[in-house]
Amino acid sequence: MRHPGMTTRGTRISFAFAVLIVFFLPKRVDCGYPGATCGRAGKWRTTCTDFEIEPLGFYLIEVIAGRDIGFAYSAGEDCR
Repeated sequence: MRHPGMTTRGTRISFAFAVLIVFFLPKRVDCGYPGATCGRAGKWRTTCTDFEIEPLGFYLIEVIAGRDIGFAYSAGEDCR
């Protein structure tokens, strides 16, 4: 529901701004990109996997493309 004084153009600008914000929300992705397999033995019988924290929009692009785009907020290694 929108305010009665809000114009159609204002609604469109607000929608575009909201989509832009959602595009940049962080998402954790194991193994670098969706669908990838990884893992290796760590110390003391643990399994280590690489992960990336990347924008949700880039995650969706990687799902469609089926490969890593190469942009991430941060990357690391998780050993369990």
